[in-house]
Amino acid sequence: MMDQNRAKDRVGIGLLGCGTMGGEIAAAVASQAVGNAGIVAVFDEYIDGATRLAGTLQPAPVVCPTMAELLAIPDVSLVVECASPAVIEAHGATILAAGRSLLTLSSGALADTALFDRLTALAAENRCDIVVPSGALGGIDAIRSVQRLLTEVTLTSTKPPVAFSGSPGFAAWEGVEIAEPVVLYEGPARDAVKLFPANVNVAATLSLAGIGPDRTMVRVVADPASPGNVHEIEARGEFGEFTFRMVNRPHVRNPRTSHLAVLSAIETLRSYCERGPRIGT
Repeated sequence: MMDQNRAKDRVGIGLLGCGTMGGEIAAAVASQAVGNAGIVAVFDEYIDGATRLAGTLQPAPVVCPTMAELLAIPDVSLVVECASPAVIEAHGATILAAGRSLLTLSSGALADTALFDRLTALAAENRCDIVVPSGALGGIDAIRSVQRLLTEVTLTSTKPPVAFSGSPGFAAWEGVEIAEPVVLYEGPARDAVKLFPANVNVAATLSLAGIGPDRTMVRVVADPASPGNVHEIEARGEFGEFTFRMVNRPHVRNPRTSHLAVLSAIETLRSYCERGPRIGT
């Protein structure tokens, strides 16, 4: 949700998470690919990473050893989270209760309906925003527009096996040579995001836009011949039906993430911070 009447003052960003995604967003802001914004402060539980990233930016943001210290900086009006669903569970409510808007890349955390409802209530109470990029998916605007008419939504996510390494849902396959497509999971989105937290934020985003995490069905496939990170959406309802197929190249520094997910986060941030028309949002 987004308050279109919010003040158009320069947006002070507190960056939560200083890994690959955080670095890409910081670089986009620093290069003015995102206008009307600046990185004011950074926080990462791995403080060396935060310090290293801050050293690449001019002017250098404040490196905060705790989330409380980041939120104590008055110029921070938007927290951009690039860490993990666990970070949203730990800090999301605190951020919104402090009256700071939140742009989260870890939409998987919001598949927890109780947490989502709590954060939504806090955002409304404190007159701030929750912003979720579409990530590695297309067609989210169409899903939103027919939300009340949907009867069936299925997402099939296919990636090379290496992209799933480290995920709880891939534990039985670690160290096993996969020579042909293997279905790792098939079932509701709610469970998919727990089993593959670094890979299927797309399932949570699709659920939020559509019919929820229990009715949105997800199939996760490891395929050594996959041309990239492939996401296929099939949706049906009273409006008719549609299918989207996205073939995304993995990010060069993080194969678990599609390059499109990085670009989507930057574009969403740009749209939030800059003046001008908003197309498809």
